[in-house]
Amino acid sequence: MTTKRKNIHPYLSPELYQRFKSYCKQKGVTESSVVESALTQYLDEKCDLALILKKLDRIGRGVNRVDNQVNISAEAFGLFLQYWFAHTPEIAEEEKSLANADAKRRYRSFIDYLTQRLGAGSRFTDELVKDFVVGDDDELRQATRLAEGQTE
Repeated sequence: MTTKRKNIHPYLSPELYQRFKSYCKQKGVTESSVVESALTQYLDEKCDLALILKKLDRIGRGVNRVDNQVNISAEAFGLFLQYWFAHTPEIAEEEKSLANADAKRRYRSFIDYLTQRLGAGSRFTDELVKDFVVGDDDELRQATRLAEGQTE
C-alpha cells in the first residue's frame, strides 16, 4: 500500500520560478522530485553548505589550538632569552673557542633529550592547563584521555 503524497503550494518569485522550471527541464526531472530533494537536504541539514560550514568550524577550532600553542611557545622562548641574557656573562676572546665547543656539546645533548622526549609523545604544551571547547566526539574522547593522564 502506498501512502498518499501531500500537495503543497509554495509561492516563488517569477525569477526563481523560471530558474526552477529551467532546471527541471534541463535535468529531466519532475518539479516534485526537485522540491522533495531540496527540502530533505534543507531539513536534514545535509546540504553542501551545512557540511562545509561544519568542517570550517572544526578547522577554525584547530587553528585556534595551533595559535594558542604558538603563543605559548613564543612566550616561553621570550622568557628563556630574558633569563639567558641576564645570567650569561660575556666571554673573553681567548675563551670563546672553548665556550663554542662546550656550547656545541650542550646543544647536542639538548637535541638528544628533545628527540627522546618527542619520541615518547611528551609535549611542553601538554603539561599546561588547557581549556577545551568540545565540538565533536573525537575531541571529547581526546579531552577525556588527557584529563585522565593518558597519552593519545
